[in-house]
Amino acid sequence: MLLSEWSALQPWDSPPVYEYRLGPTPLLAGNVPVNPRVAAMLRVANRYADLVGPMSPYLLVVEAKVVATPSAISQLQLYVNLVTSTPLPSAWQGLAVQPVLLWAIDDPVVHQMATAAGIRVIIYDPPWVATYLNSKFYPA
Repeated sequence: MLLSEWSALQPWDSPPVYEYRLGPTPLLAGNVPVNPRVAAMLRVANRYADLVGPMSPYLLVVEAKVVATPSAISQLQLYVNLVTSTPLPSAWQGLAVQPVLLWAIDDPVVHQMATAAGIRVIIYDPPWVATYLNSKFYPA
């Protein structure tokens, strides 16, 4: 919900894609011959970014969490690395890849680590986040 609300507010060049599968098929082993149909079936095991979308001059690769976590940094770095080995729509080609972490609850240490790694951090905290946190972390 956090990601879709934030995304709806952005000036995309064309609609972004949620859960965009990235990289080569990870489940192909060694020299085992696999036909294109089986490869397509195995491709559903690929990793995916929460959202990938064009906002010139960038192609944003977004990982979203309600609460900042350090693991999101390495997760997003993997997705950015996989973009280069992923077939992209022609309208996206040539755009500079910009990694983005989106969360509602910031952690200054994680924020600094992400920024130091060249990752853009966006804080988006709509009113419903307080209710979500109260129900998830502090049930009545």
